[in-house]
Amino acid sequence: TVQVPEWPRPVHGVHVRINGKVGAVAPFDDLLATYPDAGVLDCRDAAVLSPGFVNAHEHPAYSYAFPHPDRNPGYEHRDEWRFGLNGKPELTVPEPMTHVSGGDPAATARLVAMELRHLIGGATLLAGPGGMPGVIRNVGLQESAEHLALYDAEADMDTFPFSFRALEELAPTCAAGEPIELAATTGATPAYAAYVAHVGEGRASNCVARQEVARFLALARQGDRRYSLVHGVATSATDFEVMREHDVTLVWSPRSNFSLYGETVDIAAALDSGVRIALATDWSPSGSFTMKEEAKCARRAASKVGVALPWRTLWRMATLHGAYALGLERRFGAIAAGAPADMVLVRSASADPYQDAFEASDQDVLASWIGGEAVLAAATLEGLAPTGACVALAGLAPRICGVLAPLGLTPSGFAQLTADSVPVNDMTRQAPCDPDA
Repeated sequence: TVQVPEWPRPVHGVHVRINGKVGAVAPFDDLLATYPDAGVLDCRDAAVLSPGFVNAHEHPAYSYAFPHPDRNPGYEHRDEWRFGLNGKPELTVPEPMTHVSGGDPAATARLVAMELRHLIGGATLLAGPGGMPGVIRNVGLQESAEHLALYDAEADMDTFPFSFRALEELAPTCAAGEPIELAATTGATPAYAAYVAHVGEGRASNCVARQEVARFLALARQGDRRYSLVHGVATSATDFEVMREHDVTLVWSPRSNFSLYGETVDIAAALDSGVRIALATDWSPSGSFTMKEEAKCARRAASKVGVALPWRTLWRMATLHGAYALGLERRFGAIAAGAPADMVLVRSASADPYQDAFEASDQDVLASWIGGEAVLAAATLEGLAPTGACVALAGLAPRICGVLAPLGLTPSGFAQLTADSVPVNDMTRQAPCDPDA
């Protein structure tokens, strides 16, 4: 079954061209007749082929670290945990990892492990500062020669759109009931790049978080570019109506919201409004370790307020809507002619192919491709990659192809260098998806 934007296509196949792009999506037998000399992988009735998930909100440089032992859901604004304000414990931000050719092998290995974890979790694209060239696709602003090698596409991922210390600077004005004028930082950014900003990251009762939302939506009303609002815990039903009207995507990370603020967006109101919602992980210190885990958390969050989130809705949040949030819907998030062949193949285990895409364990992952190149392959499918390109990692069913050797890493050396990082395939130590934990 091939997952295309409209509906699943049973007994279909995908032709991948030599340039790594999708040439056609059509009935399998028609493709065999049209391309008689092409290599064939026939998984009809046995597997689901989905576009890779588009993770529209990550912090790759930091996402190797476990949650802080003092993490708790009692913060009202992100500056409380960032700086230890209002008597709340400060949560130390992990040291960022940066890959430099010939540099620290531990930093490189941690970044590789982070990206492999997301690949196993169904993603083929991460948006956020930092990362590792040559594993998963990365998206960010290309502002240096190093960025040209790292980022496959551009989006303006802004963590601090208004102020680095918003709570301290704006709380007095908020308390006085005066309107806040928040300066924005979009002026120097090319307008073709979507502006994807952290906004309203605090409880709905927090004045500063609400003012951030109001100011951001005032910017979005200009209509000069694509705007996407990350977190938005402090958004209201009225805000969702404005977002829908002005084409602002909500980038939702419920696990991180629960684990720091004890609440998340009013998902019932958001869905009722028709605002576009993308699903994303945030980072490992407070969010989900993979997109599959984020989807499961989203279902639980919705269920708590009496909302049923179908797997198909979540799949659209994790693919089409994620790409749209980044302004990259013409390139990523769908299996379509002309798009890069960023795809994930998993075993069929239920009557719902959307559910299969999210609930596939590593044992069910048959292959993942980035631009038509196999990066993951089940042991029985190693022929998808050049001979000798795939290696096994302990505790992981699919082989890793074309990643470790070019970086001078062996499986044993990789395991040693990443022993204190979030594992590639163990979700047990991620933050809880629970407003009270």
